[in-house]
This record gives sequence, C-alpha cells and structure tokens, in this order.
Amino acid sequence: MLINNVKLGKSIEQKIKLRILYSIILLILGGVSLYVGTCIPLASGNADYSSGYYVGLGCGLIAAAIITIIKNLRLLKNKEALKQREIYGSDERNRMIGLKCWSYAGYAMFILLYIALLFAGAVNVVVMNTILVTLAGFAICLFISRLILNKIM
Repeated sequence: MLINNVKLGKSIEQKIKLRILYSIILLILGGVSLYVGTCIPLASGNADYSSGYYVGLGCGLIAAAIITIIKNLRLLKNKEALKQREIYGSDERNRMIGLKCWSYAGYAMFILLYIALLFAGAVNVVVMNTILVTLAGFAICLFISRLILNKIM
C-alpha cells in the first residue's frame, strides 16, 4: 500500500519468507510430536491411543510444513506468480473476507466453548475445568488483541 509515495507494510517476499519460517517452526513441532509419540513412554491409561495421536499429529504437521515450504519456495522463484500473489493478497475484498472469516469463527468458537462448558459439568469436572481454562484463555487473547489494536490503529 502506498501513502504519499511511501510504501507501508512488508513486501510480498518478506511475507513469504516469514511463512517459510513459520512452516519450519511447524516442522520442528511436528518432529517433537513424532518423538513424543514414538520414543517417550506415555503414562496415560490409553498409551496406545495417545501414542498414535502424537504420531499422527507429528506426521500431519511435518507433511503440511514440507508442502508449504516447497510451495512458497517455488513462489519466490517465479516472479509472475509472485506478482499475482501480491495482487491477490492486497485485494481489499479478499482481505475483508479473511477478517470476517476470523471474526465469525471467533464468535462461533466462544459460543461453542460456552455451550460445551454448560454440559461438561455433568460429564466430568476435569473436562469442565479444561474447557473453562480454554474459554478464559480465548477471552484473554481477545482482550489483549483489542488493547493492542486500539493502540496501533
């Protein structure tokens, strides 16, 4: 975006390199999950289920990270595709759709967590407390985001 011939924000190359960095972090987290699932004995009553869960999660994260890294490296090498991606990313309609999507998903998540909290007390106190902590964490993230955005916008 240009204002008075001054470019604001990061270039598309910087954004793509940042996505590659995030993908590398996901790759590492997938490796950690895979390690936990295969090498660390789990003490839970469902050790086989937990182990399979961590292995599946790790493999999924690793695969997604590798695919994303390859896709973004190819994008960096192709100037025409990079230009199209920049146009797509800076389109106001696409940006508004993305913001609305996160907004609606956030409202839905808050409501679903609250409904789950209402029913969880009848099932298990540990589940209820887990949902309560998740709901509180979500509310705190929402509050902090609001404060930060009010300061910078």
